[in-house]
Amino acid sequence: MMTLDSTCQKIERYLRKDNVNPLLVDVQNCADLSALKTQFNIPGNYFIDASDYCNNDEFPRMDNLIDVLQHKEANLFLTGFTTFMKLKGGRELTTELENLLSMTTKGHVIVFCYQCRNYLNAIIDSDKRVATRVAMVDGTETLQPKLFFVDRSLKMTSSIHEVIGLQKIANEIENCSKDRIFIQTTKHSNQFPLSLFMIEDIDDAFDALCYRDPATKSLNKEYGTPKQWGKVQENFTSWSSLFSNTFGNVDALDLAITQYKLFDERMRWQYYIALKLYGCKNNHYLNEVAKVCKEYKDFVKCIYRNILTKNHTDSEFSRAYQERKNILNAIGNPISEVADFCKIVRSKEKDAIYYLTDNTDQEKELIFNLLDKYGEDYDRDKIVDILNNCYPDLALYLGKYRFKSDFLTSYFQDYKYQKVINKILPAFDDTVKDQAVKRDYITLLPARSSVIESIDKTDAQTYFTDAMGVEYLAFIMAICQKKDLMAKVTVAHCELPSITSRNKDFWSYFSTEKHPIITVSGIDEIKHHGKDDCDYNKTKLPIHLISELEIIERLLEKIRANLVGEKYSKAILIADHGASRLAVIHETENVWEMAEKGEHSGRCCPKSEIDKQPEYAVDADDFWALANYDRFRGSRKANVEVHGGASLEEVTIPIIEITNISEDIEVKLLPIDKPATFVGTPVITVSYRKKAAIKIFINQKMQDVSIDVDGHTYDAEPIDENYYQVSEMPEIKKAKVYSVNVYACGNPIASSLPLIVKKEGGGERNLL
Repeated sequence: MMTLDSTCQKIERYLRKDNVNPLLVDVQNCADLSALKTQFNIPGNYFIDASDYCNNDEFPRMDNLIDVLQHKEANLFLTGFTTFMKLKGGRELTTELENLLSMTTKGHVIVFCYQCRNYLNAIIDSDKRVATRVAMVDGTETLQPKLFFVDRSLKMTSSIHEVIGLQKIANEIENCSKDRIFIQTTKHSNQFPLSLFMIEDIDDAFDALCYRDPATKSLNKEYGTPKQWGKVQENFTSWSSLFSNTFGNVDALDLAITQYKLFDERMRWQYYIALKLYGCKNNHYLNEVAKVCKEYKDFVKCIYRNILTKNHTDSEFSRAYQERKNILNAIGNPISEVADFCKIVRSKEKDAIYYLTDNTDQEKELIFNLLDKYGEDYDRDKIVDILNNCYPDLALYLGKYRFKSDFLTSYFQDYKYQKVINKILPAFDDTVKDQAVKRDYITLLPARSSVIESIDKTDAQTYFTDAMGVEYLAFIMAICQKKDLMAKVTVAHCELPSITSRNKDFWSYFSTEKHPIITVSGIDEIKHHGKDDCDYNKTKLPIHLISELEIIERLLEKIRANLVGEKYSKAILIADHGASRLAVIHETENVWEMAEKGEHSGRCCPKSEIDKQPEYAVDADDFWALANYDRFRGSRKANVEVHGGASLEEVTIPIIEITNISEDIEVKLLPIDKPATFVGTPVITVSYRKKAAIKIFINQKMQDVSIDVDGHTYDAEPIDENYYQVSEMPEIKKAKVYSVNVYACGNPIASSLPLIVKKEGGGERNLL
């Protein structure tokens, strides 16, 4: 090994001699090579580089280069040659070094070798005679770079230095100290299997992105197609920059999902990649899906199905369920995935209902299917509890509406429950038969004709809702509450038979020149014509409720908008009659043979002189109307629900007055036997002889005021323009702080008002 100075001296001596063999000078780093080139770059010396004999992106043309070295009479300094040879491997390099040492030349040829001392020493060991024609500079060896062959169609980041074409590789290696060199080339590493350099191909967009942003390496290439990766890398700087510009803050990707329906396919794929890279800290379910989803094509499928990995009793299930539901609405509930999920979730059997939502009609229909199959496995309260989560509107439908009669309240709660689970329970069937004889509704309810003129129609728009019975009252009241509407309900009975032609007595009264009655026919079309595939011959499930509840809610929203827009000051909903679903699923014909055929799906039949009144039939002028769940022979079966008969659900009808609820209602609880202070929590006393009683102040005049205390409901009587009283609450006996809810016409106007009850003569120790 020689110093740089002694190497320079040897070269100078060589140039002064008449020598017919090349001198090989090996350097270990680019600094020494640069120093030698500077030292001898003087007039009379000619520097040539092996790359000068390369076509674009090709290896040197060796024949041309060797010819010049052999025949040009000049001082020639050759660079780059050995670096090119290293691409072909150690054996090829050794052979070419030996060829150079044995070559005869007309001029002086100095070949600068780069980091070839091991190979030169091996040649010298085998032939000592060539030692004098070799000089090896003793220097620190530069780390050999790794080469990256980059496909020319790809773009690298500006921070990565690239050389264009294989012909520039030697010059790049010998003139810099980079540990990685990127070459845009059409070549591939498999063309240089013996290369002394490590070579890695970057021949697709994903590989390029790995070097443009190292974060890419945490992704799998299979997350995208070559086309998708290629599209990204066109104007790519970094993933964080791309996603920030596209989706906003990468730490809040949960916000971007709300726009998913507006994304094109490219943006949806990028969103998937963003979740893979950054996760979703603010949405645990989406974050979990991003982790488990292995392919973009399965992203939506994973959103649907990952919930099935959780037990509905797990503590985190409720949060995951709600997050998933919101995500599904954001991505548009794609129908194909909904259909597949509905098939798969059935494997959960009776627990499947916990995993469904009310996002789509398909899921709602499956909820009815499951209630039909497993409804009796749960008690009624449990079903409502489950539906509060998975189908809130159906839970509202099943909610309790309190009639003035406990019997009616109980009857319609039972009716709705059986309608939903698609079963008729024996005890209820007995009640229907009993009422077919007793017909208590006649004494419990006024005739509609007797109450309509007591209803104020001033500036009121009436909506005729054909076949909308009282079963919907709990739902209507709940939706009115949500929409800040006040609903006053009058319950009456219609005329028999319960058909439209016999029940239009209200029309002339409510229809005015300013506000003619508007007919809402949607419910009637569903019940009688099986609209939306609800026909009983197609499905035995009560899925018509899905559309019916939606129709009612849309109507109430329209009313709210019109009230706010002051198109009228009141809306009135009135029905001609109700309808019975249970009479349809009962599927029994009356045993009596009548002279005339049954009408209205057999619920009524024209009278004939030869007829004898059938059991459970009501005399309705020129008709017989069945009050149980039979139908007269000769009639067609019902499509969805029936009317014309005299069951309670057919004859009991609501008249609903809807107004805007005042925003400044003030309600106060007051002791009934003490001066009102309107300050602090009211205190009342009870004893063995003294029942709990309360007075209520409301700053606006209200009708049908009632309160709910500890699960008990009490009606309040008006005693003054703004005062009402409950004179006796016998169930309120314990000394404690109670929570009181106040209602007007069944509408909540105040909730959770505190009331202290003390034992007469007792102190604070009585309070629980």
